[in-house]
Amino acid sequence: MLRNKNDKSTSYIFNLLLSATAVALLPAVSQSAVSDEMIVSVQKRNQELSDVGVSVTAFSGDSLRQLNLTNSVDISTQTPNFTIGTPVGEGNNPSFVLRGVGLNDFNDNNESNIAVYVDEVYRSAMAGLTFQMFDLERVEVLRGPQGTLYGRNATGGLVHFVTQKPTEELDAYADLTYGSNNQIKFEGAIGGGTEMVMGRVSVATNKADGYVSNRVGPDPNESDSMAARGQVLFKPAEQWSVLLNGHWSDADPLAAAYQHQGTDVGGVDFFGYSDTDGDVWAGDYDRTGPLEIENTGASINVDWQGDAFGVVWITGYENVDKFHQEDTDMGNVDFGDGSLVRPDFVAETDQLTSELRIHGESDAFNWVAGLYYFDSEVDGNGTRLDLSGLGDVNFDVNYMQDTTSYALYGHFDYAFNEHWEIVAGLRYTDEEKDYTYINTETNFGAFVYEFSAATAPGLARWSDEVVNGSLGLNYRPNENWLVFASVSTAFKSGGFNSGFLDPSLALTNIPFQKEELTSYEVGIKWVNTSDTVRLNATAFYYDYEDLQALSFEGVSSFISNASDAKVYGGEIELIANPIENFEMILGLGLLDATADGIRLADNTVLQDRQLVLAPDIQANALVRYTVPIGDSALVFQTDAMYSDDVYFDIVNQPVSRQNAYSVWNAQISYQINDNFEVSGWVRNLTDQEYKVYTFDFSDFFGFNQQFYGPPRWFGASVRYRY
Repeated sequence: MLRNKNDKSTSYIFNLLLSATAVALLPAVSQSAVSDEMIVSVQKRNQELSDVGVSVTAFSGDSLRQLNLTNSVDISTQTPNFTIGTPVGEGNNPSFVLRGVGLNDFNDNNESNIAVYVDEVYRSAMAGLTFQMFDLERVEVLRGPQGTLYGRNATGGLVHFVTQKPTEELDAYADLTYGSNNQIKFEGAIGGGTEMVMGRVSVATNKADGYVSNRVGPDPNESDSMAARGQVLFKPAEQWSVLLNGHWSDADPLAAAYQHQGTDVGGVDFFGYSDTDGDVWAGDYDRTGPLEIENTGASINVDWQGDAFGVVWITGYENVDKFHQEDTDMGNVDFGDGSLVRPDFVAETDQLTSELRIHGESDAFNWVAGLYYFDSEVDGNGTRLDLSGLGDVNFDVNYMQDTTSYALYGHFDYAFNEHWEIVAGLRYTDEEKDYTYINTETNFGAFVYEFSAATAPGLARWSDEVVNGSLGLNYRPNENWLVFASVSTAFKSGGFNSGFLDPSLALTNIPFQKEELTSYEVGIKWVNTSDTVRLNATAFYYDYEDLQALSFEGVSSFISNASDAKVYGGEIELIANPIENFEMILGLGLLDATADGIRLADNTVLQDRQLVLAPDIQANALVRYTVPIGDSALVFQTDAMYSDDVYFDIVNQPVSRQNAYSVWNAQISYQINDNFEVSGWVRNLTDQEYKVYTFDFSDFFGFNQQFYGPPRWFGASVRYRY
């Protein structure tokens, strides 16, 4: 059962949702871009969101801008049962979690349980999943197992970022923002062309001073990123289109800093240091290394559409290069050699994907079939941990992981009549991973530990061959209602641990097995006759086998397989225009996510643990009111998110917990005309202090790393569209 927290904030959220639902059923006479019905392509064809029998939250490009969601990790604030943590700081590897399914591993050879696509090209490198959102057409968040419609299989769901495509019409915009900490942010695009050749160029930059005060050096947690995208669309004939896409991004700030929490006796760490100023955005950081993440990629999308069916071929290449130096001990105590705990995280990921898809549709029957190829090489040479200041080990880690995956998938829906429709899909996946890991200790009892096909025959290669499927039924009693139910399965392949592995624990803990999930889901979608109120609601139950769970032992992080996990809950989303010029969006996520049989590296087995980043209750809300002033308009907007208690590790240690909290934002916009708009906004209006991640090193170093979300942030933006 869902836990009863008896929390006043929880009661407030419930009352807010119930009251707003009652108001939303009043007659309505207006509609706005924030709450307009979305056209999505989650089933590989354009459909209205209310016609799709899947749990989906979608954002248009305009709604992203009006919500001031500018980064890929921002979308979770307005998506029920979606949380995103930042295990190694802002701008680094994010941890995506949908309905309790996700992975908090910060090592670069693993992939997220939530697949991320940009323009139908899968992105595997977790270091490349934090990026600026600019010049987008929409974002689609699909909950539940995926694989019978998309190239890469995923146990938890997927997020698809769809960019604005070139058109014949000349189109351009520029958006300039100035905000707290001298933030200067710009994005813009220009596109146009002829009937046969069209192009579009989009750029974005974001630079801001660090919002964490460093008492002994430069301020960390700054922003310094640039991105560019170019697209050329050829239409040599009516049935043909060829889209070329090239993109580049570069982030080069100082590495984000953690807040120090001493957990030894007296609130100090093992080195005698304690940060006692009570300011969660300040500290003593004597190692201010860089965070450098560069992403380069290109893709080709060839589309032929005939009268009865079509063919699509998409091939993409991605390269993500990462270098990250961290001040792990977060203090200003050293033994003459600077920071005591000095890790360097280095990884380069090269990825090639190719997908051939055919599809057809008629009044009653729609189908999709595809072949998918995925090849990835992760090179972690240069990863280091320097503890020489403690007279201890100095690990020099080099690893290489090659992943090759082939898949064949198919999906169809068939309408028996105007009321009933069956939906089914099937997927076959053959995946193989080869791994080489070498850990050289050069300071304390020098040794070399190697895990490879030569030293661990039969263990350094992992292969999985799996068949998954889905079966669903849609019922439409009338044009206003859709009722759906489905059962589906998915898996995430086994793999290998990396990082700073203790050789005494490594051999039996480096490989881990695949995880498998079976999902049972029912839901409804309702639209009132005037199309001014929409209600989406789903309930689900997940049966999880061999859950891949991350835990720590000393300086080593290990993924191991839990015996099982049970996850159940639901989502409710209400979008409404109850009166003229007034609109609102309300969302509620309910979740119970626990795991049993979690084996740690020291063979301790844990039972009944709450999954990481899986709050029992999560809510979001937006209220927006427009005041017409002649041909102009003044717009007032408030949005908020609420999260119940969460844990940041599977052990559920008290120091790895964030209590329930809420974050409020506000914005006032003056829409001068169709071309000009100016706005002033504030994020984290109440200056809420909330943790977005922690790492507990109490047993090894006597401290807990805490990473807090940004403080109150003011800004003003000017937008021009041609």
